Amino acid sequence: MKKVLRIVALIILVALAAFAAVKLFFPAKESGKADVIEQAGEKSDEKASALPVRVVPAERGRLPLRLRVSAVADVWEKAVMKAEISSTVESLSLRIGSRVQAGQVLVKLDDREPRLEMERAETAKLKALSEFLVNEDVGVELPEIAAKEKQQLQELRERYLKAAADFEAGRISENAFQKISEEYDTRMVFSGALREDIRRAKDGLSDAMIQLKKARLDLKRTTIRAPFSGIVADIQVSLGEKVSAGRELVKVVNLDSLYLKGYALESEIRHLRKGTGARILMDSYPDEIFRGEIESISPEVDSDKKTLTVYVKVDNQDHRILPGMHAEMDIEYKVFENVIKVPRKAVLIRQNPLVFVVQDQTAIWKYVELGENNDEEIHIKSGLNEGELVVVEGQMTLAHQSRVKIIE
Repeated sequence: MKKVLRIVALIILVALAAFAAVKLFFPAKESGKADVIEQAGEKSDEKASALPVRVVPAERGRLPLRLRVSAVADVWEKAVMKAEISSTVESLSLRIGSRVQAGQVLVKLDDREPRLEMERAETAKLKALSEFLVNEDVGVELPEIAAKEKQQLQELRERYLKAAADFEAGRISENAFQKISEEYDTRMVFSGALREDIRRAKDGLSDAMIQLKKARLDLKRTTIRAPFSGIVADIQVSLGEKVSAGRELVKVVNLDSLYLKGYALESEIRHLRKGTGARILMDSYPDEIFRGEIESISPEVDSDKKTLTVYVKVDNQDHRILPGMHAEMDIEYKVFENVIKVPRKAVLIRQNPLVFVVQDQTAIWKYVELGENNDEEIHIKSGLNEGELVVVEGQMTLAHQSRVKIIE
């Protein structure tokens, strides 16, 4: 029994000796490995804590206040050419999109019938003129006008001409002008001053001359010309087609006279002035900005929509903007010059407005005093210096003195 106990005790001693040897020879090696792992972990944590941000420098420049107005493109010069007589389309050498010059022939109608009418009218005029000349010496003579009556007629004529001008300008009524006109005509007839006109009417010469003028006008109407230089926008007829008076033939537009027609709210009238600049954003060209200015403003408000029409002139020499295109106009009704400004999205509100500024890879918040703003930028009145790097992306998760990494 004692022998067994000695063997067990010996085994325990050997085990203890082996454990002591392991603890003696291996702790330094294990400890060094742990230190390496810990240092690597510290570096990893430091790298992970650097938050990615985008920055822009605070700028000094102009800050315009803008009024957003929806608009549609249109042209000042546009015309739908119509047939003024019934005839047949004899010539049509146009295509939609063709450029035409002022006075250029657009459509030629068959002129044979109008030409015959003009020849008939010329013959009738010659006949009436012959009869007038034959009867001129045997007609009833009207008494000569006395000097005093000539003076009265001259005064009456001057009063008539003045009344005509006043009526044209809207200074007198139609009834007042008609009364003076009738008095003038009556006095002229009874005085004999219109003796030649009376004789011509009696012999039918005046009527023949009128018919001749009408025939010549109808002949002229067989040729439809461009009223201005522009582009053919539409063609409604074909070669050889029979058309009646009033039928639409060709539409011409002048893209150089293009403008934008916008609709501002009644409450925004105070911001609108002729000559005010506008930034124009076209749906058709989303990546471009066009420029224009207010050319005129409607003098009345739409009582139903409570809107005011604004007309903006825009340079369209390259003819890229077409009638009917939609646009959004930012009317720059007031501009602040030489101010420090940053993008609006850079400003955060945490009890007070602030921005994050990056210094030595550290984000530091700065409380700022805000001024005017538009839909993109805001004026910083104080708290920020020109050129400081302001965070515009990634600032929502930042704290004061956060480690950051600037990305492009």
